Amino acid sequence: MIRNRHYRGGQLRPSPQPSPRGRGRKIRTLTIVFSLTSLVLLHLLPIPLSASPQSNSPQSPVEISGEAHHHLKFENEFVRVWDVTVPAGEATLWHVHRNDNVVVTLGDANLRLENVTGPPSEALWKFGEVRFAKATYTHRAMNIGTTPFHNLTIELLKPTNFVADPSALPAEEAGRTPILENDRVRVYRLSLQPGEAQAMHTHPLPGLVVTITAAEIEVKANGKPVTHPVKSNDVSWQAGGVAHSIRNVGRTRFESLIVELK
Repeated sequence: MIRNRHYRGGQLRPSPQPSPRGRGRKIRTLTIVFSLTSLVLLHLLPIPLSASPQSNSPQSPVEISGEAHHHLKFENEFVRVWDVTVPAGEATLWHVHRNDNVVVTLGDANLRLENVTGPPSEALWKFGEVRFAKATYTHRAMNIGTTPFHNLTIELLKPTNFVADPSALPAEEAGRTPILENDRVRVYRLSLQPGEAQAMHTHPLPGLVVTITAAEIEVKANGKPVTHPVKSNDVSWQAGGVAHSIRNVGRTRFESLIVELK
């Protein structure tokens, strides 16, 4: 059998083959059609609402773990600590707080807070301030100032039940009165200049120690002094019923908070 042949002028000649230029034109045409088809299909595919920033609203807030300015710093069965930084001119997403919390401000910043239960508010949050918020609430924070808004948000997960009746505890502790107290926590501030010390005392409740400033301190417990540097904006867990003394052996002021959990 003879293939790819045709008659012309009384002679058997090979069938003409498409030129390379023609083949290239067809390939380009097919590529364009395929690309347009792909784009149409992509537009028809469903897109998750969570992937779109426009879907975030007071009615569809994210959990704290899904808010990009919140970073987990510490967690145990009693507390969960978020390190939060909102640069000047930025805002958090609408997010929900499902646990009572204590907020420690680590730098002056001007904020506008919007929430679903009331009108927005604007205020200067000052370095070292401590605030308490009752859950559950949904809000977003907008930094309307020129400095970063930095804080530690301490979620209170469950009571420690370390003592049967926390209300029976004396308010003063090593000569200090709490700067904040309610049915969940009591918060004390410690500030020591270089060479200054806090005498031996006992913390009847467990809690979280927040070091506001970097320093070098000597802690004496069970008759054994231990000297170590501490970092600013750091946290550590302290067991209840511990007796100790603290001395600032460095060259800078030492400031910390103890958030005792009831």
